[in-house]
Amino acid sequence: MDLLQFQNHVIHAHAQACAATTGPLTACRLTAAAGDVAAAVSRGHDGTLAGRPLRLLLQDRLGHLLGATAALAASVGLNLSDVAAAGLAALDDFHGPDTDDVRWSALAAFDAGYPEPERFPRQLTVALRQHENDRGQHVVTTTLRPNALLEPAGDQSEQPLGDPLTDNAHQPDGYRFHDAIHLGFLAVLNWSPNLRALLRRKRKSDPAVDECEDGARAVFAEEGLAAVLARLATDHNEFGTYEAVPRDAVAIARAATVGLEVHIVPGWLWRRAIWQGFAAMRQLTRHSGGTLVADLDARTLTYQKPAVPPVR
Repeated sequence: MDLLQFQNHVIHAHAQACAATTGPLTACRLTAAAGDVAAAVSRGHDGTLAGRPLRLLLQDRLGHLLGATAALAASVGLNLSDVAAAGLAALDDFHGPDTDDVRWSALAAFDAGYPEPERFPRQLTVALRQHENDRGQHVVTTTLRPNALLEPAGDQSEQPLGDPLTDNAHQPDGYRFHDAIHLGFLAVLNWSPNLRALLRRKRKSDPAVDECEDGARAVFAEEGLAAVLARLATDHNEFGTYEAVPRDAVAIARAATVGLEVHIVPGWLWRRAIWQGFAAMRQLTRHSGGTLVADLDARTLTYQKPAVPPVR
């Protein structure tokens, strides 16, 4: 029996109840059915029920829960099959498809088709070095390693990338290395208005894109997103694994980027970008600096320890 048949059967079996039942009352019945399922699971955990009796009890309680779900969906004009399809789509968005080939083939490169000087280089190497200022604060300077794609004239010197950074906080927390978050966005999403401006890769050939996607508002949105994610990370194991990046983080990222080109990327790609950026920031903080390599084709951000131990 498919979900639509099940829902129709529930409606037919309880036609009078469904006709007289309001949405809020049906929702209360759904809540009660969910509580019955939780109570059955609890009996399994505490050992008062096990084996076949537990499975039969759960089957009965889950059946009631599914029936209550179907009734609530019907009371507000929803098709249970459509609800299930939307649920599966949400799961795919958050966890991603099963194979990397499917994942990468559908991803956008936002500056594809623009003149070469307006496109991100496909590989980027950035050094982050820490020193102490005269106030005893840790200060991080970020430089861009030589790259023929960026300096076609052959300049082989390192180039400053942005201003020196402190934590800007009463208590040291490593945020001085937060450029790693931006580099995670760049490597994995192929998006970072902040770095596009610093690298002088704004898409000036299209005035609307230059203003709306590469302008100050987009830069501020990215900076604000990095700061909010850093706060959220403290409640989620510092985003220490891909699995540790929660739905809340994806929702925040999407809320911050409404109206921007990156808003279309799937949730699992946001999770990957956040995880890799924060992993790099942790390593930089632990080792007081290092080098980050952003590969926009492989969509990876990798960390390398500093060759010479920095000033701590």
